[in-house]
Amino acid sequence: MTVTKNNRSEDTIGTPEEPLKIRLKVLDRETNESRYCEIDEAKTWDWKNPEIWHVINGWQITSYRMLIFMLRRKEERGLEEVVLQVIPRFMMLNGC
Repeated sequence: MTVTKNNRSEDTIGTPEEPLKIRLKVLDRETNESRYCEIDEAKTWDWKNPEIWHVINGWQITSYRMLIFMLRRKEERGLEEVVLQVIPRFMMLNGC
């Protein structure tokens, strides 16, 4: 186990240590519908499906652990809400 600069081990980065207060807004780019969702709901998403991309501020999120890591960083910077775009792969490749 390696301790990082902020005294967290690498094994715990991206894992729930303390409850997140940040809100997660999910924007479906295919339908342009948006909704708020509980962060725990993201555990049930099919993260291995290459046809669906999850994107926050241009960064592709490829796992629940990576989502938690990104949300923690955003929360540490003082953000209260993050928009996660759910984009079908064909739309990304077409430039939509």
